[in-house]
Order: sequence, then structure tokens, then C-alpha cells
Amino acid sequence: MVAEHNQHCEQTLMFTDIVGYSRLMGRNETMAIEMLGDYRKILLSHIEQQNGQLVEFIGDAIFARFDSAASATAAAIAIQQHLQAFNEVRDKKLPPLQTRIGLHKGEVMLRDGAVFGDSVNIAARLEPLAVADGICISQTVYDEIRFTLSSPAKRLGVQALKNIEQKIRVYLIKPTGIGWRDHLFYFLRGLNKKIHAYRYPLTACLFALIVAGFYFIPRWLVPGYTANYVEIADFQNLMNEKGDADYFSAGITEAVRSQLADMRDVYIVDAKEGIHAPIRLEGSVQRLGDNLRIAYRLFRRKDNVQIAGGKLDGTYQDIFILQDRLVGEIARYLADEFELQNFRPAPLRLTSDVTAYDYYLKGIKLLDMEMTQKNVDESIQFFSESIVHDVNFSLAYSGLCQAYLKKYYLTYSDSWLDESSKNCFQSLEKDKFSPKAHSAIGLIYKARKEYKTAIEWLTKAKSLDEDDPSIMIHIASVYGSLGDSKRAEEIYKIAINKYSKSWLTYSSYGFFLMQQKRYQDSIRLYKKSLEILPENSVVFNNIAANYMYLDDFNAAAVALESASKIEPSSFVFGNSGSLYYLSSRFNESLKMYKMALELEPDNFEWQINIADLYKYGLRDEVLANRHYKMALNSLMGSADERNISPKNYQFMARAYLGVDDLKNAEIAINAADRVDVSSVEANYAHLKISIEKRDFESVKFYVKQLLDSGYSYNLIKSDPGLSYLRDNKFLKLSEIEKGQ
Repeated sequence: MVAEHNQHCEQTLMFTDIVGYSRLMGRNETMAIEMLGDYRKILLSHIEQQNGQLVEFIGDAIFARFDSAASATAAAIAIQQHLQAFNEVRDKKLPPLQTRIGLHKGEVMLRDGAVFGDSVNIAARLEPLAVADGICISQTVYDEIRFTLSSPAKRLGVQALKNIEQKIRVYLIKPTGIGWRDHLFYFLRGLNKKIHAYRYPLTACLFALIVAGFYFIPRWLVPGYTANYVEIADFQNLMNEKGDADYFSAGITEAVRSQLADMRDVYIVDAKEGIHAPIRLEGSVQRLGDNLRIAYRLFRRKDNVQIAGGKLDGTYQDIFILQDRLVGEIARYLADEFELQNFRPAPLRLTSDVTAYDYYLKGIKLLDMEMTQKNVDESIQFFSESIVHDVNFSLAYSGLCQAYLKKYYLTYSDSWLDESSKNCFQSLEKDKFSPKAHSAIGLIYKARKEYKTAIEWLTKAKSLDEDDPSIMIHIASVYGSLGDSKRAEEIYKIAINKYSKSWLTYSSYGFFLMQQKRYQDSIRLYKKSLEILPENSVVFNNIAANYMYLDDFNAAAVALESASKIEPSSFVFGNSGSLYYLSSRFNESLKMYKMALELEPDNFEWQINIADLYKYGLRDEVLANRHYKMALNSLMGSADERNISPKNYQFMARAYLGVDDLKNAEIAINAADRVDVSSVEANYAHLKISIEKRDFESVKFYVKQLLDSGYSYNLIKSDPGLSYLRDNKFLKLSEIEKGQ
């Protein structure tokens, strides 16, 4: 059916692409063309079944449109399942036919059979984000199908797509099951793209110098002083049933952080960011009617020794007095603890209007939450309302400056940079000599790619405050954006010499070196950062990434284990266990796997990994069999469920192999093959079975399949469960890799 002329409507768009097609064309053009014919027949049949319409063929890609997200998703899932079945009966010597699919729902214009609009570009950019056999969908598609979706799905978070202004929240659907290697793939890609941004990707550094009151990036002071670090946790709201922080208690926290950051010789860090310091400040707020109580506790982490504590009572109208008293008391105790000259931080330039302050606190709370369009827009409303009540409230303008910067990074629309700049300049009018305001404006010019002007503003900021290393770090980053790596590194070195007690200076220089692929130098700088502030999960994760790039699995595992001690998670524990396993450090691997299993007791993957560890690493058949059987019991409980993932059967096959039951292992893998014959998990399970059967040709085939699908050559060599490949003189991995 031909689309109506210039019809505007909502459509769900599909883009597909054959995995490895260009490489195959280079090797065997005839085979590639035959595969393309089969591919188009399969895809078109399912597109038509769901009442979709082909828009055009683009090389080996297909562009189609659907009236609903549900029909497009159903077609995409059916396509992936059909391709799995197609590969099952296909000659195993031939390369598998695999595809990636991207889906997005949005407004388009239809004209003479063609489709126009930003939604087309978004759908096209989603397809490359998918793994082989996967489907990447946008939030608009997910919202329509999430209650009816039966296939496994994974949140990929907010993604910046090439040449697309707004960022898109993306999900992965994989009908064959999402295995740990898929999780690891996205984890490593995330590290590579956002390795230094641990709260708000791409924006954390921008806000380091926004006007006083922006508390989630601390201030680092002058060189030569003792590195006295204090970790400040969010003050809790005792009137909340869970004790969570609300906007008012968050505002108290913000005021304390901002004022204490002005103490000379004291470094403030935020407990939420996975960074621990020797001294920790905790507090609570209790507001009942017009009565207010603020309590605090300052203590040493080591041995949990309390340094000071107290309560301050008053009315809500006394909030500014209470905050000033609170900060004054804490500053006095810190001066005693660190043997510093007693210093009382200056009060924040607040407002005499309590209502204006209340709106300001609500805006600050929203800025500290997940960076979404809704949260940012609501924060802008609150800051604007605050200014209505007090047109001279400088911190409210600062809040708007920050909020519009976040809006820019959500949409990449230059108009929001203009709004941010306008409010920064208004804040600057209230304090003409504010280095933070000058720095904020410099960073806005950097975002506009007006690098010369950015350097001028940042240099002015540096002249106003020679004690803040963040300014030099940002100047270096501007030179890096200009492509002047030599000048950027010179400035990083000057900053290191001048601000020798700032962990951020070493960490920023380390990240710069990692971008330059100078991994050993980067590790050295990150370790210097840890000498200043040892409990820093961000730095440990960055060190692990460097070691992964160097193929040093053991060192990467050690770094990840250190990060897990600061911020425990099953995923980090499990990855640490796998890296230790590949490094033949089996006792450490067992410890990590067991910690992962404690957090996820029903995870059969951890059970089988532990069993493999006992069998191939620790050589304890009794314990290996026990864990294989435990995994089988867990897997058998799901065997009768509808729409079971083939991954369950693939792991079941590995468990049966572990207890020397080859017959049931083959039954399980055959069940998985009805849906999935070409995923990494499928090829790995087949490889294990082929090794057990001593089928040399099948072994070579599945090794090649793993290598072609992106499985690391070093992983194969390092896997104790695949030691047969290293020890057998008839199988040479290097020759298999070259296709000999």
C-alpha cells in the first residue's frame, strides 16, 4: 500500500543489519549474496505477518515501519527465533545467519512511500547498539510492550546517539537469553565510554565549579597541606518512615557541604559517590509543625570512634541561624581533630525569605536525583518560584544555571546553553569576584566549542582563586578538546606539582593518560590518587579497566575486588571471580563467586561457575559434583515453564557434562538449539561437549565460532575448563584463529 502524500503520523520503525556481512563479502561474495536472499525472505515474511510495511532495502539492512510498537516487537522477536531455527538446520560449516535489530516509536512524515523525521535516525542508531541476536528498543517502544513482553530484557540506560540531539533510554531484548557475557560486553563498553563519570555521565566535571551551593562535587584546596578528608553523608529525615532524605534534609546537607568546603586544609567528599574518608559526618532532621531539630554525629571510621555529636533545636523560621550554628560547631571539632587553626566558615549568601529558601531546597533535591527530563524541568520550576519570592537570591540563579546545563546534556539543544549562561551571568552580578561563576561560564563556552573564550574565562577564574586545582584541570581538558595533547599534559603536570594533596588531580591526569592509551602510566597516576584517598571505588574501577586493556586479568580482578569492598554487588563479585579463575587464582575466585551467590542465592550461573572452579581448578570432584547437582535442581525447577530461555538448557548441558552425563548434556543442548544455535553461550556449551567427545573437527568449528563472535583469544587460552585445547598437540589455537 502506498503511503498518503505528506501524512504525519506515529509509527514504530525497524532497522536490521546482518552480523559480519561485510567480512563475509570480502571472503566469499557468492555465499554472502545467497545468505542475503535467505535473510530477506525470513524478515519480509514476519514483517508482513505483523502488518508491517517494507520501506526500503539498504545494502544488507532492511528498513520497515509498523502501526504499533507491539506488532514491531512481535516481528523482531519472531525474526530472531526464526533465524535461530534456520541456523539449526544449516550446514554447521557455513557461517551462522545473525542479525541486530533496532526499534523506535515516534512521529514521522510519510510521503510517496518514503519516511522522514528524527525518529528514522534514532531507529537507525539503535540497531548497532544491539549484540548479535539482540533487539535494541527505545523507551517509547518499551513503555507500550513492557507488560506483555515475555523475552528476557536488559536496561542499557540513557545513550547518546550520533547526530541525535536528545539522549535516548535504551533496552535490550534477546529471545535466546541474556547471558553473563552479554552483561560483561555492555559493562566493558560502558567503562570505555564513561569510565570517569560515576553519577551524571559527561556532566559531572562541568558542575564542579558551579556557584556556591552545588554540593555533589567537592572543593579541593591548596597544595602542601595535610590531606584531611571528611566524608559527608546525606542528613536523614526522621519523619519519613524509611528515614530517607527529603528535600529539606537534603538542603541541610547541601549547606553543610558548601560551607565546610571553605575550610582551609579540609577536603570534602560525598558519601553517595562511593568514596570513603577517614572521618565521616552523619546527621538527621526532624520537623514537626513549626518545630525543628537537627542532630549530627562526627566519627572516625576506624573503630567507629565518635569525635563529636549534638542536637540543635529551634523553629523553622530560625533555619538560617540553626544551619550557621551547626556548621560552626562541626568546623570547630574538625579544627581540633586535624590540629588546625580554628576557622568558622562564612555563612552562605542565602535569603531572608523562608519561602524562597524552601523552593530552592526542593529544586536542589531534584537536581540530586536521576537526571531525567521530568526532574530537571521540575527543578527549574522550583528555582524560578524561589526567584519570584526573592529576586536577589543568588543561589537560586546558580540552581537555574546548573539545571539548564543538565537540560542541555539531555537534549544537546544550544538554546539551553543560552539559558544556563544567562543565569550564570545573573549569579555573577550578585558576586562579581566569584571564581566558581567564572569557571561555570568558561565550561559553558567549552560545551559550545568556543575553546579560546573558555580558556579566557577559566584563566580569569584561576587568577581569582589560585587555591582550587579543579580550575587547572578544566583548562587542561579544554586543551585536550582542542587536540593539543602536549599542552594539556603540561598543565596536568603543573597541577600535580602544585596541588599534591588532591586525589582529583591525579585521577584526572590518569584518565587523560588512559585516553591516550598509556595504560601503565595511567595506572601509576591512579595509584598515587589512592595513596591520598584509599577507599575510592571510582579509581579502582578505572584501574581495573586499564588492566583489562592490558590483558592482565589477575590485576584487573584485584582492582575490582577492591571496588566491591567499597560498593558490594553480585555483578562485580562475579566478574572478579571470573577474572581470578582465568588467572588461576582459584581460592580468590571461589571467595568472589560465593560472595556473588550470597547476594543472588538462586543464580545457577554462579553455581555452575563454582562447580567448574572445583572441577578444573581446585580438582575436587566431590564438591564439583555437589554444586553441579545443586545447579541442576535449580534448573530442573524451571524446565517446565513456558517460554524458557535456551540459556537454561545451555547451562544444564554444562552441568550434565560436569557429572559425566554426556547423554543428558546432548539432550539439553538439543533443546536449546531449537531456539539458539549461534550465541556465545551456545557455542561455548557445544565446544565443551565436542571436547568431551574428542571430536576434533567440531572442536575447531566451535572455537572458530567463538572467535568470530568476539570471544577473546586470551580468554580461550586462559580458561582452565578449556585446557584440552592448549594441551592437545593436534589443536593449535593460533592456526584455528587464522582459519587454517
